[in-house]
Amino acid sequence: MSRWFIGSTLSLFLAGCALAQTASVGGPLAGFIYDSGSRTVRPLHGVPGSTHIGSPVLNGVDLASIAPGGQWAFVTKNGGSTFVRGLSDASTTESLPDGLLASVDRVVWNRDGSAVLLYSSSANQLQRVRLSATDATADAPLDLPAGSVTALAIDPAGRQIALGIAATGLYLFNAGDSPVLISSIAQPAAAAFDETGRKLYAVDLDSLRIVQFDSGSAQSDFTAIGSGIAPAGLAISAGGRYLMLADSAASAVYVYDVASQSFANTLNLDFAPSRFEPLSSGPTFLLNGGRSGEWLLVLDARQIPGITIVPAAAGEELQ
Repeated sequence: MSRWFIGSTLSLFLAGCALAQTASVGGPLAGFIYDSGSRTVRPLHGVPGSTHIGSPVLNGVDLASIAPGGQWAFVTKNGGSTFVRGLSDASTTESLPDGLLASVDRVVWNRDGSAVLLYSSSANQLQRVRLSATDATADAPLDLPAGSVTALAIDPAGRQIALGIAATGLYLFNAGDSPVLISSIAQPAAAAFDETGRKLYAVDLDSLRIVQFDSGSAQSDFTAIGSGIAPAGLAISAGGRYLMLADSAASAVYVYDVASQSFANTLNLDFAPSRFEPLSSGPTFLLNGGRSGEWLLVLDARQIPGITIVPAAAGEELQ
């Protein structure tokens, strides 16, 4: 789960991003990451399992969230936000959609990076932005039911949205419609759609269970989970074979077999997962980052889920 905190300063912001861009990023890319310590966006060179961190492609960035595959990024600098594309090219291009939501502190992408959800806790609003090869188009912001948003997901097609609100329950709705309560689970903590968008999974910390919904049908149990879990995110592997739950409390990722609805494996981590951000549509996910001396942990879920480690660049450990 990732968290991210327009005017006369916008032109300076856009120019700064363009000037900070390096020459084109060559070789295979595993994705891009935002390093809050150095306020940079950096590429991950190579393929999962053999990856290293490259030199910054954007500098002086206050906040950033990068789409799976790196075609687009939502970037904030000097109080202004915009969308940037071309991170792997010799120069970047910015797109500022009309009516873009301000004070965004949570960003959630769909699997191929063609749609993104922007959430502002201060305004209690949600906005979907659709992204093409050249443009970003924002829907009108949606006023949300009162309460703390604890789970947020968008399906692979970028149409269905799942929204969890503490002490209220789980909502499911299509973009452009009003939220519809589908379950009164007391503590929705994470949610994820499968590859088809027909199945939705959610963690309920009150009942200590993962629940599931098939095409918006009534709730059913998927499996029980242990007490004391602090979910950092929930996701589905390629092909929909495995459901994966990252637990910050136990520094682990729990893997469940979808067909049998049973526990399959525990992937123990060197650090507590602090995020669950998609790096690619493969899918692969970034589990940590932002702490001094920390190497990166990447969950490779293209086949059987496994953890790969990305060392910090020599002499440039992520701060």
